[in-house]
Amino acid sequence: MRARRSAGGARGFSLLELMIAIIVAGILAAIAVPSFRTTLQRHRLRTSVDNLQAAVQYARTEAVLRATYVSICASTDGATCSGASTYETGWLVYVHPVATTKASDVYSASASAGMQILRVGGALNDVSARAVDGSVVTFGQQGQLAPVSTRTSPSQPMAFVLCAGVATTTGLGVNTTRLPGSRIGISPFGGIASTKLNSTDKCVP
Repeated sequence: MRARRSAGGARGFSLLELMIAIIVAGILAAIAVPSFRTTLQRHRLRTSVDNLQAAVQYARTEAVLRATYVSICASTDGATCSGASTYETGWLVYVHPVATTKASDVYSASASAGMQILRVGGALNDVSARAVDGSVVTFGQQGQLAPVSTRTSPSQPMAFVLCAGVATTTGLGVNTTRLPGSRIGISPFGGIASTKLNSTDKCVP
């Protein structure tokens, strides 16, 4: 006579049940991974926007406090200005020598040139940050945006555009409805504001 299995005895998974569990887990992972990636990209973008905007605001504040010209520029080495519009490589905030005016500024912010570096911003991770052009952004003693003589309109507003998800071919991020980029605008009077890009906007100012 066979012994009857007790009601509380352990019962293993059948092959069918195991396969169903694996399929369900795969479906959940396929749903969760893209969502997590988007959340991570959104966080990186928001942090990058906040850091660059804070650096611009810091430069303006220091110009007023020091009553002299303070600039921010793109940098690749943390010591000199690159002369490029690609701020995703990093940036510098520096104060000009007392005897130097903005008109004599060149794309060099090394200490040996008499410029005191106040703050260094590191390279951004998977985020593109582009300025209107490669000109040094300079604030005057009253916090105003100093005009750039090389531009068609020297007193035009300055802007940075940041987007997440950098493409290997162009180096630019992508602006989408799900993951919109941001624009940091600077008025001629030095006002600074951050806004979301529209879905049709490009990732350059």
